[in-house]
Amino acid sequence: MKVSKWLIAGIVGAQLLISCEVVRISENSYYKDSKFVFGSNKTAVLFGDDNVLINEFSKTFNKKYKQKKDFVKQYDSLCAITLKQENIFGDIKYDKSFKFISNDLLIATQEQQKKVDSLFTNTNADYLIRIYDHEITNIIQGNPGIAMAMSGGMGMTAGTQSESCIVKSHFQIYDVKSRKKVLDFISKGNGSVMFFAFEKALVDAINSSIKNSAIYLKTGKLKF
Repeated sequence: MKVSKWLIAGIVGAQLLISCEVVRISENSYYKDSKFVFGSNKTAVLFGDDNVLINEFSKTFNKKYKQKKDFVKQYDSLCAITLKQENIFGDIKYDKSFKFISNDLLIATQEQQKKVDSLFTNTNADYLIRIYDHEITNIIQGNPGIAMAMSGGMGMTAGTQSESCIVKSHFQIYDVKSRKKVLDFISKGNGSVMFFAFEKALVDAINSSIKNSAIYLKTGKLKF
């Protein structure tokens, strides 16, 4: 009888752990079908653009960053450091000078294509990493306070709402040798707002987005 109780408790606990998993990656191409190989013997060049969509946390964003390019520079720099620390690449260089207009390196005008050809030709890295189309938004969970009659008039019950900052960033990874796109995904990071600390929530969401991209590159997992 005791064994069955422990067994039931274990099943319930496992279900709770599973339920805590959240979808943090949206794939545009399947990891399992890619030929992406990570390791300390692999190298990469990382670059991005200044396209940042700010749906929420605009006051916090403008207080922390003078321009959108400052956010992108910080994100890309932190991402390069993280991917190297996680041994996804043995060496990774952040190239802030490269700008691209098309949404895909392999779909471009003739002038853009010359720049792309030059980028592939002049690098000795194994991969090119493009990060673009950042989005900053929020999510509010829980229930708001409810108006109800109380002694002396109307009042509000305490709500249970919580707010989180969400940072989404689009990643494309190209194999330099074959000039083919091997991975295409969006990494979502979350930062909870605690005691009106909105800037900390934004920073946590940025770090979470970068961390989640590293986990995906190592495991191919979408939920964790």
